[in-house]
Amino acid sequence: MLRGARKRAGMTQGQLAEISTVSIRAIRDLELDRTGSPRLQTVRLLADALRLNGARRAELEAAAGTTATRSLHDDLPAPPAPLSPPLAREEETSSLVGVLRSTGHRLVRVVGAPGVGKTALVQNVASELHRTRLVPVIFLERSEALPGTGPHGSARRLLSRVADVVGCAATVDEVAGRLAADEVLLVVDDRDLDDRDHRDLRGLLRLCRTLRVLMESCDAAPGRAGEITFTLFPLDVPEWDPRACDTAAAVDSPVTRYMLSRCALLYPAEVSSPQTVAAIAGVCWLLDGIPSALESAASWLLIYEPTELLRMAQASPARLVMPPSRTDAPLVVWMRDALASLPPLQLDALRRLVDARPWTVSDAVTLLAGSVTDAESAVHVLRARGLVRRVASAHGGGQRFVVLNLVRHLVHSEFGTSSPARGVPVAWAGLRDVQPLTS
Repeated sequence: MLRGARKRAGMTQGQLAEISTVSIRAIRDLELDRTGSPRLQTVRLLADALRLNGARRAELEAAAGTTATRSLHDDLPAPPAPLSPPLAREEETSSLVGVLRSTGHRLVRVVGAPGVGKTALVQNVASELHRTRLVPVIFLERSEALPGTGPHGSARRLLSRVADVVGCAATVDEVAGRLAADEVLLVVDDRDLDDRDHRDLRGLLRLCRTLRVLMESCDAAPGRAGEITFTLFPLDVPEWDPRACDTAAAVDSPVTRYMLSRCALLYPAEVSSPQTVAAIAGVCWLLDGIPSALESAASWLLIYEPTELLRMAQASPARLVMPPSRTDAPLVVWMRDALASLPPLQLDALRRLVDARPWTVSDAVTLLAGSVTDAESAVHVLRARGLVRRVASAHGGGQRFVVLNLVRHLVHSEFGTSSPARGVPVAWAGLRDVQPLTS
């Protein structure tokens, strides 16, 4: 029956294997009736690739026999799908899916600043793996309670939550035994886990060799042994100069186009004007392409037009990070804590790089007047903490970086350093004023 369906579709075994992700050998064994108990997941992948529906699909599944193995995938609820795909995160989604499908990468931690888009990315990756039936996904949604407690204070450990999903006793041995028959992806939020949960998670990984874990975290510190860290950075936005904004480049940016679409809801007549495009491009640049910051800025459009919003962002980008109805901004709190936790040498380096135009590591060596090793260490720490971001580089040139505009604003306000000259783009100001870093 499988051979007939394949020939009607005009496919070779190789083509069917490529589309279905089932190996050629498995397809050949099925067509030659060498597989006594085909897995239901395998049969469904083949039916999807052959575009079988209705009676033909039911016929093929029935032909697989009543002994077809039911995979864990068939019993798990689908992960929560994001309301919209992560903005301009196609490359990150593809890369993270590839990491999770690679052998050996079993514990992946997604880190980044609050509001950079970690939750949406994790949801999108989990939905993609579940939808394509590549890996069964156990998705533990973020709990508002303290680690290890339920909504009413009762114990809600990691093992209990996973055991509820797969239907077994809440012990490491029982849960590992239930998961051992399938490749499984467990999605958790590090903020829900305490030390005991981490020990149980290590136990599951040790006992269940087919288990993979995708963990969301705001902690940019080096991970535990065996972890792969996937750092999510702000979105790429075109460099902006108030004296000569390249509106064509701005419109080509997915981030700017998204913000213009939000602007069009309130200012449909002005949204295509060069002044509006330049203003929105400036807001995107000054807010560093951080999704949550852009969403907050869009809420201000209800009471301020784009050019007014740009002036606000130039005066105080941190003000736009939270909507008018709120008085706290987790992103600003996180950045302030990140600055406070920097070692003295790295903090001093940040203060001396904060107003420099886009710089390479070689430029940083000159600006800091220290050794190459010290400059590399400082830039690496600042990059890992999410306090600097990469900007477009010339082909074949070194990577260029700038300190986040939001960080720059905090450094000036917290440490009382001088602000750049009026009218000069923040990321390009003060290069000649940076003094060497002395020992």
